[in-house]
Amino acid sequence: MNNFIIKMNKWKTIMALFLMAFAIIFDWSWFWAIFICLGLVHVIRSEEIHFVESVTKKETPTLYWIMVAIWSLLAMYSISNDFNLLFDISQK
Repeated sequence: MNNFIIKMNKWKTIMALFLMAFAIIFDWSWFWAIFICLGLVHVIRSEEIHFVESVTKKETPTLYWIMVAIWSLLAMYSISNDFNLLFDISQK
């Protein structure tokens, strides 16, 4: 019975999963920009990024910063794309 109870100390993860489902259902492009930015904050604070495998700043700093740069570009692209969508809608 205890295995089926969701631990409330993981509420952020549970909330993110529900929001991801809503983002897919309602086609919220702005959510992905926020999601990527929050992930970047965590990656920079923890000095570890998980993609295909775990990459740490201490172990492989060049690869770590390349990955952070790529995710930063993706975040900026998502944000700019979302602003362009908002701008296009307001022009109509």
